Amino acid sequence: MKKTLLTSLILATSTTLAALPLTAAQAAEVPAGVKLAKVQELVRGNGAEPASLDPQKIEGSPGSRIAKDLFEGQVSQDANGNIIPAVAESWEASPDNKVFTFKLRKDARWSNGDPVTAHDFVYGFQRAVDPKLASPYAWYMQIPGIVNADAIIDGKQAPDALGVAALDNHTFQITLNKPIPFFVKLLAHQTTFPAPRNTIKKYGETWTKPGHRGCRETSING
Repeated sequence: MKKTLLTSLILATSTTLAALPLTAAQAAEVPAGVKLAKVQELVRGNGAEPASLDPQKIEGSPGSRIAKDLFEGQVSQDANGNIIPAVAESWEASPDNKVFTFKLRKDARWSNGDPVTAHDFVYGFQRAVDPKLASPYAWYMQIPGIVNADAIIDGKQAPDALGVAALDNHTFQITLNKPIPFFVKLLAHQTTFPAPRNTIKKYGETWTKPGHRGCRETSING
Protein backbone atom coordinates (compact mmCIF):
# COMPACT_ATOMS: atom_id res chain seq x y z
CA MET A 1 0.00 0.00 0.00
CA LYS A 2 2.78 2.42 0.93
CA LYS A 3 4.65 1.62 -2.27
CA THR A 4 1.52 2.29 -4.36
CA LEU A 5 0.82 5.60 -2.62
CA LEU A 6 4.44 6.70 -2.89
CA THR A 7 4.43 5.93 -6.62
CA SER A 8 1.24 7.95 -7.05
CA LEU A 9 2.73 10.93 -5.23
CA ILE A 10 5.87 10.82 -7.37
CA LEU A 11 3.77 10.73 -10.56
CA ALA A 12 1.59 13.60 -9.36
CA THR A 13 4.49 15.78 -8.28
CA SER A 14 6.59 15.12 -11.36
CA THR A 15 3.95 16.55 -13.72
CA THR A 16 3.38 19.77 -11.87
CA LEU A 17 5.04 23.20 -11.70
CA ALA A 18 2.57 24.62 -9.16
CA ALA A 19 1.19 27.32 -11.45
CA LEU A 20 4.51 29.06 -11.96
CA PRO A 21 4.68 31.16 -15.16
CA LEU A 22 6.66 29.66 -18.01
CA THR A 23 9.34 32.31 -17.64
CA ALA A 24 9.96 31.67 -13.96
CA ALA A 25 13.19 30.01 -12.86
CA GLN A 26 14.20 28.93 -9.38
CA ALA A 27 17.60 27.47 -8.61
CA ALA A 28 20.21 27.27 -5.88
CA GLU A 29 23.30 29.46 -5.98
CA VAL A 30 26.28 27.30 -6.93
CA PRO A 31 29.59 28.39 -5.35
CA ALA A 32 32.41 29.24 -7.74
CA GLY A 33 34.56 26.22 -8.63
CA VAL A 34 31.87 23.68 -7.78
CA LYS A 35 31.08 21.21 -10.56
CA LEU A 36 27.57 19.81 -10.52
CA ALA A 37 26.67 16.23 -11.38
CA LYS A 38 25.18 15.72 -14.84
CA VAL A 39 21.87 14.64 -13.34
CA GLN A 40 20.44 16.75 -10.51
CA GLU A 41 18.06 14.96 -8.16
CA LEU A 42 16.34 16.05 -4.96
CA VAL A 43 15.02 13.45 -2.53
CA ARG A 44 12.89 14.98 0.18
CA GLY A 45 11.73 13.09 3.23
CA ASN A 46 8.06 13.77 3.94
CA GLY A 47 7.48 11.91 7.18
CA ALA A 48 4.13 10.15 7.54
CA GLU A 49 1.75 9.33 4.70
CA PRO A 50 -0.69 12.22 4.05
CA ALA A 51 -4.35 11.46 4.77
CA SER A 52 -5.44 13.58 1.81
CA LEU A 53 -4.09 15.77 -0.99
CA ASP A 54 -7.29 17.82 -1.19
CA PRO A 55 -6.27 21.36 -0.09
CA GLN A 56 -9.51 21.88 1.83
CA LYS A 57 -9.26 18.48 3.59
CA ILE A 58 -5.55 18.33 4.41
CA GLU A 59 -4.46 18.31 8.02
CA GLY A 60 -0.86 17.96 9.11
CA SER A 61 2.50 18.82 7.58
CA PRO A 62 2.92 15.76 5.27
CA GLY A 63 -0.13 16.71 3.21
CA SER A 64 0.60 20.43 3.41
CA ARG A 65 4.10 20.05 1.96
CA ILE A 66 2.85 18.05 -1.03
CA ALA A 67 -0.11 20.40 -1.60
CA LYS A 68 2.29 23.31 -1.98
CA ASP A 69 4.08 21.35 -4.71
CA LEU A 70 0.82 20.66 -6.53
CA PHE A 71 -1.15 23.86 -5.96
CA GLU A 72 -0.62 27.58 -5.53
CA GLY A 73 -2.72 30.15 -3.71
CA GLN A 74 -3.03 33.85 -4.26
CA VAL A 75 0.20 34.48 -2.38
CA SER A 76 3.21 32.43 -1.34
CA GLN A 77 6.33 32.86 0.81
CA ASP A 78 9.93 33.40 -0.21
CA ALA A 79 12.95 31.74 1.43
CA ASN A 80 12.78 34.30 4.26
CA GLY A 81 9.08 33.85 4.95
CA ASN A 82 8.05 37.09 3.25
CA ILE A 83 4.73 37.18 1.39
CA ILE A 84 5.14 37.31 -2.39
CA PRO A 85 2.65 37.22 -5.30
CA ALA A 86 1.61 33.80 -6.57
CA VAL A 87 -1.59 33.39 -8.61
CA ALA A 88 -2.47 36.93 -7.56
CA GLU A 89 -0.14 39.35 -9.34
CA SER A 90 -1.38 42.30 -7.25
CA TRP A 91 -3.92 43.23 -4.59
CA GLU A 92 -5.36 46.24 -2.83
CA ALA A 93 -7.38 46.90 0.31
CA SER A 94 -10.30 49.26 0.79
CA PRO A 95 -9.75 52.37 2.95
CA ASP A 96 -11.27 50.58 5.96
CA ASN A 97 -9.09 47.45 5.32
CA LYS A 98 -12.12 45.17 5.24
CA VAL A 99 -12.39 44.49 1.49
CA PHE A 100 -9.42 42.94 -0.34
CA THR A 101 -9.38 42.74 -4.13
CA PHE A 102 -6.90 40.47 -5.92
CA LYS A 103 -5.92 40.61 -9.60
CA LEU A 104 -5.06 37.10 -10.78
CA ARG A 105 -2.46 36.08 -13.35
CA LYS A 106 -3.88 35.06 -16.70
CA ASP A 107 -1.22 32.41 -17.39
CA ALA A 108 -2.07 30.14 -14.40
CA ARG A 109 -3.49 26.83 -15.62
CA TRP A 110 -4.88 23.58 -14.30
CA SER A 111 -3.23 20.40 -15.57
CA ASN A 112 -5.88 19.99 -18.28
CA GLY A 113 -5.09 23.42 -19.70
CA ASP A 114 -8.09 25.23 -18.20
CA PRO A 115 -7.33 28.64 -16.72
CA VAL A 116 -7.24 29.09 -12.95
CA THR A 117 -9.90 31.74 -12.35
CA ALA A 118 -11.42 33.76 -9.53
CA HIS A 119 -14.35 31.33 -9.59
CA ASP A 120 -11.96 28.52 -8.57
CA PHE A 121 -10.94 30.54 -5.52
CA VAL A 122 -14.58 31.26 -4.65
CA TYR A 123 -15.31 27.53 -4.83
CA GLY A 124 -12.25 26.64 -2.76
CA PHE A 125 -13.19 29.10 0.00
CA GLN A 126 -16.80 27.90 0.01
CA ARG A 127 -15.68 24.26 0.26
CA ALA A 128 -13.55 25.12 3.29
CA VAL A 129 -16.55 26.35 5.29
CA ASP A 130 -19.14 23.89 3.96
CA PRO A 131 -20.29 21.60 6.84
CA LYS A 132 -20.88 18.83 4.28
CA LEU A 133 -17.15 18.72 3.50
CA ALA A 134 -16.22 19.01 7.19
CA SER A 135 -12.81 20.56 6.51
CA PRO A 136 -10.48 20.11 9.50
CA TYR A 137 -9.35 23.68 8.88
CA ALA A 138 -12.78 25.30 8.57
CA TRP A 139 -11.84 27.36 11.63
CA TYR A 140 -9.03 28.91 9.58
CA MET A 141 -11.66 30.93 7.69
CA GLN A 142 -12.98 32.20 11.01
CA ILE A 143 -9.66 33.69 12.13
CA PRO A 144 -9.84 36.72 9.80
CA GLY A 145 -13.61 37.00 10.19
CA ILE A 146 -14.62 36.47 6.56
CA VAL A 147 -18.23 37.63 6.29
CA ASN A 148 -20.72 34.86 7.23
CA ALA A 149 -18.01 32.22 7.82
CA ASP A 150 -19.22 31.54 11.37
CA ALA A 151 -22.86 31.17 10.35
CA ILE A 152 -22.04 28.85 7.44
CA ILE A 153 -19.83 26.57 9.55
CA ASP A 154 -22.64 26.42 12.14
CA GLY A 155 -25.08 25.39 9.39
CA LYS A 156 -27.14 28.58 9.65
CA GLN A 157 -26.36 29.85 6.14
CA ALA A 158 -25.44 28.31 2.80
CA PRO A 159 -21.79 28.29 1.61
CA ASP A 160 -22.59 30.73 -1.20
CA ALA A 161 -23.30 33.39 1.46
CA LEU A 162 -19.58 33.55 2.28
CA GLY A 163 -18.01 36.99 1.81
CA VAL A 164 -16.07 36.10 -1.34
CA ALA A 165 -16.82 37.00 -4.95
CA ALA A 166 -15.48 36.65 -8.47
CA LEU A 167 -15.87 40.15 -9.94
CA ASP A 168 -14.70 38.67 -13.24
CA ASN A 169 -12.56 35.69 -14.27
CA HIS A 170 -9.37 37.28 -12.94
CA THR A 171 -10.58 39.48 -10.07
CA PHE A 172 -11.25 37.87 -6.68
CA GLN A 173 -12.64 39.80 -3.73
CA ILE A 174 -12.84 38.95 -0.02
CA THR A 175 -14.87 40.89 2.55
CA LEU A 176 -14.08 40.77 6.28
CA ASN A 177 -16.18 41.73 9.28
CA LYS A 178 -13.36 43.87 10.63
CA PRO A 179 -9.83 44.89 9.59
CA ILE A 180 -7.12 42.26 10.16
CA PRO A 181 -3.58 43.62 9.62
CA PHE A 182 -2.05 40.20 8.87
CA PHE A 183 -4.88 39.00 6.60
CA VAL A 184 -2.91 38.61 3.36
CA LYS A 185 -0.32 36.45 5.15
CA LEU A 186 -3.05 33.92 5.96
CA LEU A 187 -3.63 33.30 2.26
CA ALA A 188 -0.41 31.28 1.89
CA HIS A 189 -2.13 28.37 3.69
CA GLN A 190 -3.48 25.50 1.57
CA THR A 191 -7.02 25.86 2.94
CA THR A 192 -7.33 29.04 0.87
CA PHE A 193 -6.12 27.44 -2.38
CA PRO A 194 -8.39 27.27 -5.45
CA ALA A 195 -10.44 24.16 -6.25
CA PRO A 196 -11.39 22.89 -9.75
CA ARG A 197 -15.18 22.54 -9.50
CA ASN A 198 -15.68 20.50 -12.71
CA THR A 199 -12.93 18.01 -11.84
CA ILE A 200 -14.24 17.56 -8.30
CA LYS A 201 -17.80 17.04 -9.51
CA LYS A 202 -16.58 14.50 -12.07
CA TYR A 203 -14.35 12.39 -9.80
CA GLY A 204 -15.70 13.09 -6.32
CA GLU A 205 -13.40 12.21 -3.43
CA THR A 206 -10.82 10.67 -5.80
CA TRP A 207 -10.28 13.89 -7.77
CA THR A 208 -6.65 14.32 -6.62
CA LYS A 209 -5.50 10.95 -7.93
CA PRO A 210 -2.89 10.93 -10.74
CA GLY A 211 -4.43 10.73 -14.19
CA HIS A 212 -7.46 12.86 -13.32
CA ARG A 213 -6.85 15.77 -15.69
CA GLY A 214 -7.49 19.17 -14.17
CA CYS A 215 -6.56 18.12 -10.63
CA ARG A 216 -3.34 20.15 -10.37
CA GLU A 217 -2.21 23.68 -11.10
CA THR A 218 0.46 24.02 -13.75
CA SER A 219 1.48 26.32 -16.57
CA ILE A 220 2.12 23.27 -18.77
CA ASN A 221 -0.70 20.92 -19.68
CA GLY A 222 -0.47 17.76 -17.58
